[in-house]
Amino acid sequence: MDLQVAGLEDLEERVGNALARIGELQAGTSVQSDAFFSRPFMRDHTEFDSFAAFCTQSPWALDDVSDVQDVSRDQLNEYIAATTDFETWEEMKTQAAEDAIIDQIVS
Repeated sequence: MDLQVAGLEDLEERVGNALARIGELQAGTSVQSDAFFSRPFMRDHTEFDSFAAFCTQSPWALDDVSDVQDVSRDQLNEYIAATTDFETWEEMKTQAAEDAIIDQIVS
């Protein structure tokens, strides 16, 4: 039995946009931290209401994602393990990217 479904153009566009976003993130495209680490993401997975609060309350002088990149990876991972649902910075970034891409597809 053949089954055809009409009206999937909107979904196709959203999936295409999500794939483009994946490519941008893999290429290292600069993103705004508040968009990438959304408030709902931070509330659900960390002790903080925002990425700005994560930075402000850290033991380092952090203003944005670019400053986070300068912190010793071991020290940063200890802070993340103590204050978030994640063990490492890489895990946190990956989950934020996945959540943002899924939100883009379903919204």
